[in-house]
Amino acid sequence: MKKKIAVRTAIASAVIAPAMVFAGGTAAAVPALSAGASGEVVVTVPAGENWTCFGFDSGFNFKTGAFGPGPAGKLSGFVKGNATVFCFGGTAPFFFTGSVAVK
Repeated sequence: MKKKIAVRTAIASAVIAPAMVFAGGTAAAVPALSAGASGEVVVTVPAGENWTCFGFDSGFNFKTGAFGPGPAGKLSGFVKGNATVFCFGGTAPFFFTGSVAVK
């Protein structure tokens, strides 16, 4: 099981790390991530921005969503523990990542 997770993490890192190199610049605002109800990550998008996010947890459950400004959106279906969320936007820095403790 540990080898399986290590391989998945290595693959995800190989895909994501190059995108992080291009995340130069400073954003006036990026999405805020927080824990929601059981199994949820709440994504709050700043006014005037749109972000597409995907996340995965320790069980490698993969969830995606597109979020516009206004009320917070949710990525649901994660197992209890930590979830890592990656978001892509149309304004600098164009890429944002964060980790959230899921209830």
